[in-house]
Amino acid sequence: MEHARGGFGLIVLACNIATDKYETRPNNMLDSFHKVGRLEALIDECHQHGAKVCVQISPGCGRMGYSDPNTPPYAASAVPSCWFPDLICKPFSIEQIHDLIKKIGYTASLAKTAGADAVEFQGYGGYLIDQFMTSLWNNRIDEYGGSLENRMRFPLEMIKEVRNTCGNRFPIIFKFTVTHEIPEGRSMQEGLEVAKILEKAGVDALHVDHGSHEQYYYQITTVYNHDASKIHLCEMVKKEVAIPVFCDGKLGDPEIAEKALQEGKTDFVALGKQAIADPEWPKKVKSGRYGEIRRCIYCNECHLGMHQGKYLMCAVNPYCGHEKDYFLTATDNPKNLLVIGGGPGGMECAIDAAERGHDVELWEQRPLLGGNLTAAAAPRFKKDVGKYLDYMIGKLKRSNVRVRLSKPAEAEEIIAYDADMVVLAVGAKPFFPPIPSIKGDNVKIAYNVLVGIESVGERIAVIGGGLVGCETALMLNAKGKDVTIIEMMGKLFPGEALNRNNEQMLKRLLSESSIKIYLGTQLYRVKKGGCIINCQGTEEELLCDDIVLACGFKSDDSLETQLIDKVRELKTIGDCVSPRKVYTAVHEGFHAARLL
Repeated sequence: MEHARGGFGLIVLACNIATDKYETRPNNMLDSFHKVGRLEALIDECHQHGAKVCVQISPGCGRMGYSDPNTPPYAASAVPSCWFPDLICKPFSIEQIHDLIKKIGYTASLAKTAGADAVEFQGYGGYLIDQFMTSLWNNRIDEYGGSLENRMRFPLEMIKEVRNTCGNRFPIIFKFTVTHEIPEGRSMQEGLEVAKILEKAGVDALHVDHGSHEQYYYQITTVYNHDASKIHLCEMVKKEVAIPVFCDGKLGDPEIAEKALQEGKTDFVALGKQAIADPEWPKKVKSGRYGEIRRCIYCNECHLGMHQGKYLMCAVNPYCGHEKDYFLTATDNPKNLLVIGGGPGGMECAIDAAERGHDVELWEQRPLLGGNLTAAAAPRFKKDVGKYLDYMIGKLKRSNVRVRLSKPAEAEEIIAYDADMVVLAVGAKPFFPPIPSIKGDNVKIAYNVLVGIESVGERIAVIGGGLVGCETALMLNAKGKDVTIIEMMGKLFPGEALNRNNEQMLKRLLSESSIKIYLGTQLYRVKKGGCIINCQGTEEELLCDDIVLACGFKSDDSLETQLIDKVRELKTIGDCVSPRKVYTAVHEGFHAARLL
């Protein structure tokens, strides 16, 4: 609903499957007139704000279904399940295919009855419709397999059924994948042919997609993807068809989106994650308030949460999924609040508390705001994080918060300040492994290297193959450095919860670089001109000019210990509680202010 209020012209509701007869319901299901009422209420409220509503519909996930290791999912053919490759799918029978076609027509009619302005077919990304359309996943020998004409029969018969149940004037959008970017997947040439077939079948618009779960970062873009990552595909499709084309894929920068439209590369700009981060994007763009847009950092916490069975969530938008639960109401009891730390959590807390009418002062020991987010935004492939940081700093400047930079926080001074509440958002400190000479002159901290406080030589050993270590290595390698990553565990990103697409893309960047990676390898000793490592039981000397530590963080509770029972009210948030993510820092800052 926030998106309708925020000025979006068309809202595409998340996928609704037509039946759970053949697979466990993965998301919403629109299969009965009993479900029309709630959908109508939502659509009606969107209409009141001037937005149109499209309902995405699907016959199911097929081989992508959330099955268990022992239950083969139904699919177009007897092909490996996506999540359990040793599990071979059960092919749909002809009768079952006809049943799905009838059910999708009924689902579309229910959407229309509820007041939907259009439906969109989930024909992309390797889901069931796409499986029938693709020879890689369709090896049938009946009328639904073989030639492209036969493989297109399933979606075309569904389109025809929707026309039968909803009429010729009810808009149909078809979202499809132009190319999967995997061996034996759909080629670009075939993708363009599919576009023409769909246009001939009478769909009213095409929503262009890219990739598959096997190359998930094409389909669901990451912080590492470039802007307008799918626009070249849309441009190619537009040259082949006369119907309108939708494009998504990192178009959240208003200037980039406008350029795509002005150059005729797409007819509609579709925003997914950026719309989650800031539902008021259209209104802010329309009024020229670009700097007030809460920028998506493409961390994909939203997708990670959904894959974990959670409600929709967003790292930078604490309201997401709780729009009717959380409010920043004006206080009738203004308090004096002191926030220690100018990272994402501290800034969020200070801004929100000031918005409620509290008197807020923020101290930051460094000469700049951002905390560890400053380092996270340093690599050029992390510019989206930098845009979010700029947004937060701008919002802080527009607030009534008094900000004191280069201001160390001493316990005595905090106690003397006599605030009604002190919020500690001091972050975490780098962890130093207990190794001889670990604090030598040739040992640098990843944060300091990323932000330019410490310089390094030409040969670098990065200790730690987590997110920070890998991103630091990539940044240094891009500058021409000879980089080696040393990770004691048997895999990269050990213990870190990354969404599939982020991990895939980061590993691709590493594979395309000249970075050397040692897994299952421990740093034993630091020495001048290098270090001694133990690689799976074998000691060897690694020659390097500098060693960059990215061994994780440990929370800093020293200030908290000194302030307990010495201030009126004390609250700790973010990494100083325990090292975690941007998500937890922002959300804990928000709730500290909301509940004050």
